[in-house]
Amino acid sequence: MIHADYHYHLNIDPDVGFDYLANPLNDQYWQSSCAAVEMAAAEPAVGAQYKIKFNFLGRTMDFACQITERDPLKRYAFAVLEGPFIYRGCYDFTPTAEGLDVHWQFEAEPGRFFGIIPASLLRKVLVSQVERDLVKLRRLLPAAQPA
Repeated sequence: MIHADYHYHLNIDPDVGFDYLANPLNDQYWQSSCAAVEMAAAEPAVGAQYKIKFNFLGRTMDFACQITERDPLKRYAFAVLEGPFIYRGCYDFTPTAEGLDVHWQFEAEPGRFFGIIPASLLRKVLVSQVERDLVKLRRLLPAAQPA
């Protein structure tokens, strides 16, 4: 099992930050490993399903996912329904006078999907990717509007 978490702050209106991060369609614009997202529902609400494609460590992965929680300015969570392995994640939000604090958490059970790469190395690569993606996210958010 891989468990990763990361805390960061966004200098943006908390509502704009929440709306952007709690919409899977936006993942393809700021997450470098996300190649495509297709929503099955019109709105990113609890129970909404979507398909997402990732390219990570030289592997292409297609998943069917579902939004499991969406509590404005508090929490957004998602989980895999179908794919090469199971994962789930969430964002916990704390509005502040300066913007939005975000606590990202992710758990995955990749089994042997990545071969003999140890879980500790996968976790390190994943967190490093999040840190790099935050640079792009911070650049996009001043003009970001929900997809």
